[in-house]
Amino acid sequence: MSKRKVDGSERMSIDDSKEDVSMVKATAGTTDTSSEGGQHQHDFSSLFDVDAIDASQRQSYVTMLGEAYERANSATENWGEIPRAQKIGRMINQLDNVLQESGITDTDIFWDVERVGAFLEIREKSDLVDHGPMIDQSAAASAFDLDYTSHADDAAFLTHLEEQRKIFLKRRQRGPQGNAPFFAVIQSSGYGKSRLINQISAGQDQGYEVIYWTFGSKQAYPRENVEIVAAFNHQRREVLEKALHSAVSLAVTNVGTGKQADSYMTISLLPTDNKPQQPKRPNQKRIIFVVDEASELLGKFTSDGVSYYRALRTVFTEFEPEADWIFFVVMATFSSITYLSPALTMDPSFKPYSGYDDVNQKPLNPFILGSSFRVNNNREALVAKTVEECHQPECLYSMGRPLWKALLTGTTPMLPHKLLSYGRKKLRNSLDNDIKLTKKEEILAVLSVRLCLSISPTSWYVPSLVACHMGTALSISEDRMSMVVTYPSEPVLAVGAKMFMKNQENIGRMISALQDFLTHGAVDRGYKGELIVRLLMTLAMDKAMGSEEVKEVQLKDYLVQFDRDDADLGELINGLNNNGYKQFDVEEELKKLKRLNLDWPDSRAILEDKKRNLPAQAPPPLTYADGSVCFTHFVYLSKSTQGELITHDLLRYAYRRSAAIVVEEGHRGIDKVIPLRVEEDKFVGLVVQDKNRVSDTLQSLTRADNPATHHKVNVEYFLTEGEKKTFRDADVDLKKHWPAMLFAIGVDEIGADVATQLEQKRSRHNSVGGTDRFDFPCIVLTGLDYFNLMSDEAADRLKKLRNFEFVPSLQKREDIPITYGS
Repeated sequence: MSKRKVDGSERMSIDDSKEDVSMVKATAGTTDTSSEGGQHQHDFSSLFDVDAIDASQRQSYVTMLGEAYERANSATENWGEIPRAQKIGRMINQLDNVLQESGITDTDIFWDVERVGAFLEIREKSDLVDHGPMIDQSAAASAFDLDYTSHADDAAFLTHLEEQRKIFLKRRQRGPQGNAPFFAVIQSSGYGKSRLINQISAGQDQGYEVIYWTFGSKQAYPRENVEIVAAFNHQRREVLEKALHSAVSLAVTNVGTGKQADSYMTISLLPTDNKPQQPKRPNQKRIIFVVDEASELLGKFTSDGVSYYRALRTVFTEFEPEADWIFFVVMATFSSITYLSPALTMDPSFKPYSGYDDVNQKPLNPFILGSSFRVNNNREALVAKTVEECHQPECLYSMGRPLWKALLTGTTPMLPHKLLSYGRKKLRNSLDNDIKLTKKEEILAVLSVRLCLSISPTSWYVPSLVACHMGTALSISEDRMSMVVTYPSEPVLAVGAKMFMKNQENIGRMISALQDFLTHGAVDRGYKGELIVRLLMTLAMDKAMGSEEVKEVQLKDYLVQFDRDDADLGELINGLNNNGYKQFDVEEELKKLKRLNLDWPDSRAILEDKKRNLPAQAPPPLTYADGSVCFTHFVYLSKSTQGELITHDLLRYAYRRSAAIVVEEGHRGIDKVIPLRVEEDKFVGLVVQDKNRVSDTLQSLTRADNPATHHKVNVEYFLTEGEKKTFRDADVDLKKHWPAMLFAIGVDEIGADVATQLEQKRSRHNSVGGTDRFDFPCIVLTGLDYFNLMSDEAADRLKKLRNFEFVPSLQKREDIPITYGS
């Protein structure tokens, strides 16, 4: 009996050495028998394996699909960049043309969405599995072996397992079902899917035995412990399914015998006319049979064009009688739910039959791992540290999914700058160090990490974002057609993404991509203006910080980044006392007049007389203008049940994470809050409003009676009583006003000014007979053309994005006159 060690585990090899025989055996030596180097002949005959189509017709139909594929590929400039669902749609459009040219009218008999998808799966098998960037094995191993920190999903996973088992057994009572006793675990890389299973396996008192198979590549960790050798490429699916069934049965039989731990064994040859035996229950424990990195099986095919993964799913169905004590769990980092547990409409293996039960055919609900994010994001623990401690890379980069801290603190720790580079590659799903962004998915991922985009759950891009670009899945619809995806606050990804946004070509591509995302509904088009302002504020922060290092920036140093030739914000800020009172300088005023060709002989005398009539000194400061800001990304602040959103503790926490805040839709007065550190651990906010109206003017917005730049940016207006109390409890003086900005991007006028102040203006608030008085220093910026932040070409694209409205072609408007009023 021979065996081969792989990092202390054994490799079980499922082999087929003869045409009429399948067996499971242990393999010896180090020869690579995987199919990676083998030649595979595309065989699509099984796509039309129905009685109504003879052999000659099958070949003809396969040729037509091939022609449709080539036409769609040739007609699409970025074919390699678009999602699979879009490829299927474009193939179907081309297939209609091919069929019409061939004179075929009865098309339903031999093609449909599932069949086209299966054709694409075979034709582009290499596209199904994208391993993305890997890390050093020693770093991965040391991170995996760290002490495990429990979280809510430890118990939630087992609860979900039993719920799905109950559903499956109940369906079995209803009648036949074409489904299998398995569900998928869904989440992007780094959340600890494999580690969770390892922890369950280590538990001795939970009533479960865990069988863990992983088909991970040789660069992955944990490494593969099961290998399907290349010989199956030349066999039909039945041969592979028999071998897989035997291997599963053997693994189940060996549970509790000690053999399973070593994972080396030899199985006698199984003649093809023999049916593999079902296993007997080895003990009273229930078995969780886990198949990890199942996406590796998606790119390997039998001679009749069936992927190894589809063959494995078929084997799962053969264990339906044992579902009360065996249940299968499938996981994969680099594949989507569309492949792992497809809905009926996208499952190429599903064949409708007369009287089939819709309910019984539905796949079981996936388990979405998520609570592990909390492990290294304890709010109380973070705010107990100083800002300086939190902004150290070892702390800042640990905030997020468990992967980051595990890599930083393992026995073979990764250096922070290397982790930053690794995170950047994971975000792009690329092995190289090139900072040029070309694919729409990677641009969407970078923008989402930094700008907090609202991604449509039904977007083509959603499955790819979770599978390959570090997106976090929150929920998925029963029909698998919709998935809610977000990018939570992860500083290591945000800081890593800064590198992409230093490249002016990338900025131009991002702006153009945003327009495309808005056009096709990938991103909510209702917040176009807000996205533009978030982009500008992020670019300004990057420029003020300078290096990749995260550091605090003085508020005035940040604001001057919005300086423009026709709107000298720097001069405005430098001459602004921190209550909105401008120091009057005769020489500066003379320079202004000279630039405007208004410098008359008596100008100096007039100005000196004006200065003599001004107060001897500025009024006491009423505004927080001296402070620092520090953010690398935006996060969304949703409504809470208590209604208290913008609290002092929140600003302390966000500042430590280098995060700026997008408030919920419809919030009174403001759209964003940038945490502003005014003392050691005291915070207020730089509040921001966005306006995308063509009717605005600098003069109208800065008038003393304009509520948008006066009482609406007063804490008495936009903070609730409960929120204000949190600041008073922290000894923050709310009589001093928070600095404010208003971006009026909808106009072409380029301007900058501080909203005009009366001597003092009564604020509007809810208190009866209120007598408090405040000044309201709000900086107003009109127009775009922020050439200090981007190239001329990128600025022009930004204007196009601002002015963009989706307008159908003239013919479509004429075809549908009621909708478009033509």
